Order: sequence, then C-alpha cells, then structure tokens
Amino acid sequence: MGKLSSFSNYGALSVDIGAPGSGIYSCVPPKGKASSGYASYSGTSMAAPHVTGAAALYLSTHSGASVTQIINAIKGAATSTTSLNGKCVTGGRLNVGGF
Repeated sequence: MGKLSSFSNYGALSVDIGAPGSGIYSCVPPKGKASSGYASYSGTSMAAPHVTGAAALYLSTHSGASVTQIINAIKGAATSTTSLNGKCVTGGRLNVGGF
C-alpha cells in the first residue's frame, strides 16, 4: 500500500502528498441500453478527486476553515510511507482518518 506508480509525478518540494491513482474505478457515460457504467483508470486525474474529496470532507466538519487551514490539515494527516520519502513534501499518502 502506498507504492508510487511508475507513471507518477513526484517532487520533494513540488508535490505535497501521495493519493490513490492506479486502478481507480470511476463513473463513465452509459453505452447502449446501460443506464450507467464504471471503468478502471489510472493517473493524476484519478488521484486529484481523492484530495478534492478530502478537502470537502475537512471543510464539512470545520466550517469556515481557510484554504491554508485545509491544506495544512490534509498535509498534517498524511500517513508516512517509505516509497514516498523524499518524493513529496509530506513523505506520505492521503489519510482522511487523520483529521
């Protein structure tokens, strides 16, 4: 868990936190007679919604929090992960349970 994907962007000073981005199931437009569907995708476009959701979750329990407070809470709750050490600012992955 927390392994850096081969296609991941990283940067000890430019990437704040790791988030799930490999093999993520997401909604897709319906095909044929299907009313909805799901497919597995990988990439930063799959990781970004996890962090956005974390920000919304934090704000839902900390009404009036500033953007800086939300960012600091997300970064402060990161779970330290060996594969991310030196690869991102926090050296860890997203952990909404740490709020």
